[in-house]
Amino acid sequence: MDYKKIGLFISQERKAKNLTQASLAQKLYVSEKTISKWENGNGLPETGLLLKICDIFEISVNELLSGERLDNQRYKDKAEDNITNLLLQKKNNKQKILFSAICCILSCSVLLVCITLASFLDIAIWLRISLIIYGAIIFVFGLTVAIIYDINIGSFECKYCGKKFAPSTKEYVFAYHSFTKRRLKCPHCGKIGMCKKSLQNKDNN
Repeated sequence: MDYKKIGLFISQERKAKNLTQASLAQKLYVSEKTISKWENGNGLPETGLLLKICDIFEISVNELLSGERLDNQRYKDKAEDNITNLLLQKKNNKQKILFSAICCILSCSVLLVCITLASFLDIAIWLRISLIIYGAIIFVFGLTVAIIYDINIGSFECKYCGKKFAPSTKEYVFAYHSFTKRRLKCPHCGKIGMCKKSLQNKDNN
């Protein structure tokens, strides 16, 4: 999907309805900054807001995701393209999450192997130290890659208000977590709770 085209379309439809960014933001219960980000092509509205936007502009979700109004024939063609793009995007995000998990597991494995070898092999002290340092470097590198991938894939969903957001690197690293959840502070409602990982984009308000 062309985010720039969709953003321009949102801007055009907003102006056609004689709405300012502030008034549209008020109708959608988001910030004016969020509307600006959408219109500049820096992200898409959260899934839960698509129908509300379409209702205000009197367009279909298909037209919104296509970034233009469509006639009957083009509507059918674009519908297939949009569904395909959404499915591919979700598939790609899942693959990135899997890659992130693999990086984390492999880096931990390398560190454990190096520590084990350094502990049980009859080798010089400098080789023991070198093995441990090598394992630590691989571990830090793998963990860093995994963190970067995970932060930038999708978002985390607040258990209280349902809004999606991306935590800072510091919040992500130091948060208590399970495999799919992290204890984070929601920037929208301010509450702290176990937030579930979502493949959808964050809600930038």
